[in-house]
Amino acid sequence: MSETPEPGHGTSSKHTDAHEVALELMKQLITLSSGVLALSATFIREFRIEQCGHKILLVLAWLSLSLSVFFGIQTISAIVKSRLNGDANWSTGEGKRNASGSKYCFLLGLVLFAAFALLSLGSPGTSP
Repeated sequence: MSETPEPGHGTSSKHTDAHEVALELMKQLITLSSGVLALSATFIREFRIEQCGHKILLVLAWLSLSLSVFFGIQTISAIVKSRLNGDANWSTGEGKRNASGSKYCFLLGLVLFAAFALLSLGSPGTSP
């Protein structure tokens, strides 16, 4: 008698689990990046943006977070295409580059936005 492998222990199940984890990660990165973009745009008047360097930091943060969303969507597209084709090749080549791009752009965007926020809030100026 052959036993069926428990979920997460078979070869194809491992690929399915990896797809699911990667898909969830990309959805989280897209959601978090979009949230930071939306909240920062909503509350932009709360920051004191008096110096050109602050504006540059904000623009770079927004650009990086936007790229994270773009690369995340591209990764999800690669995962969906690989599922439709019945293979697990999304995690090589372009799919892997897009996933890495989303992750690193998200991290860079957070660091840049945190730097912008700290510098802006610490700037002398009048209260809004």
